[in-house]
Amino acid sequence: MMDWVILAGTMGSEGKWTRGVPRALLPLPGTTLIDRLLDSYRQASDGTCTICANGHTKAIDARVSQAGGVGLRLGFFEDRLPRGTAGCLKACESRLTGETIFLIGAAVWIGDDPSELLKRHRDSNNALTVFCLPQDDTTATNRQSKMRPAGLYCCEPEVLKYVGTGGFQDLKEQLIPALKRAGLRVGALPLAQPALEISDWDSYTRLIDHVLSSAKLEEDGYSCVAPGIWVGRDVHLANTSRIVGPVLIGHGSRVEDDAVILGPTILGDGSFVGRGAILNRVVTGQGLQCGHGSLLVDHLEPGTKTNLTGPARMAGAGSLRTDAN
Repeated sequence: MMDWVILAGTMGSEGKWTRGVPRALLPLPGTTLIDRLLDSYRQASDGTCTICANGHTKAIDARVSQAGGVGLRLGFFEDRLPRGTAGCLKACESRLTGETIFLIGAAVWIGDDPSELLKRHRDSNNALTVFCLPQDDTTATNRQSKMRPAGLYCCEPEVLKYVGTGGFQDLKEQLIPALKRAGLRVGALPLAQPALEISDWDSYTRLIDHVLSSAKLEEDGYSCVAPGIWVGRDVHLANTSRIVGPVLIGHGSRVEDDAVILGPTILGDGSFVGRGAILNRVVTGQGLQCGHGSLLVDHLEPGTKTNLTGPARMAGAGSLRTDAN
């Protein structure tokens, strides 16, 4: 049996680029980061799942319920203190019932099967396994020094007694040294598939690029009209519009003459892109209304019904100014 602990505590760098939305709720094609993790939990675990959040539990709970998460062995822990990774794990101790704990950040996208990661952890006989990505560093002197943590871990329940009950408890600086002093085995294992922790706008758009370039979205009603370009049902694309993928255009959307859409971009259902508008690296929820001649660059709008009329320019993700020319 394996329990999950999902750390969903922050919005990202200063919380500005996410426009007030927790990183766990950032959209992906047809889903969100937290939904995708919970789908993996359904398939890979027979234990409990605790989402540890910092002031965002209501928003995340509402999204999970809306996405069909009711009935999961799911609980929430409201963490209003800066506890650190190990501290959050300790705070969830009373909720854990399994033989092994899978700890992951809610803003981590992984390609590996968690069941396979669990097997590799157990085969290694580690008390704590840090899963890593290879790091391109020709100055590194050994294999482990060439790897960097990917934001996911497996550990045995016995490690929890080495975490303090109060104050900030870091995994790397406090828990791992304590485990080594106690003679418990700590190891680093490389992931077989790509993984990415979403910390800022650039890492988020890299993920969108990766997902749209390799996605299979036919089951959700999308058609691949060109490599990396997905179009939903009842979408109108003007003959003179130009689209450079990876791009996903939601159901019931309309793109008018001479509009230009450059990826990685996701437009939610019911979006409208007016004549001559230019969109570059844009992720929006439902109902984007982008007027004639508008310019959107590096724009995230996870909500619904975004109206933009007339010439406008995005000067970095989340910051809008209207130009007079």
